[in-house]
Amino acid sequence: MEIKNEKKNNITIISPVGRIDTSTAREFEEGVMKYLVSGTQVMISFSEVNYISSAGLRVILMAGKKLNSTKGKLALINMPDKIYTVFKMSGFDKIIKIYTDFDTAKAAFDS
Repeated sequence: MEIKNEKKNNITIISPVGRIDTSTAREFEEGVMKYLVSGTQVMISFSEVNYISSAGLRVILMAGKKLNSTKGKLALINMPDKIYTVFKMSGFDKIIKIYTDFDTAKAAFDS
């Protein structure tokens, strides 16, 4: 699994590539958690993710809780329909904010 990252307008964008499952969840967790410092704004882009299992969802939940406890913000963006379906079926769309793209999420961060 590859995990890309970039900074844009003081927001860290993490972009995993490929599958997020039990064999890659540890690497995904390490790739996400190192960017979760107090008060940060983080977006995870799913544009290059083709599968996510419950192990991946657990990492997202942990990231959300960590940022919430440190007054940071987390948004999920660029989600393909099949990945969005997993989040919706699991109820994660009610726990973590999901936006269509960077600009929409940034506008929500700014408000």
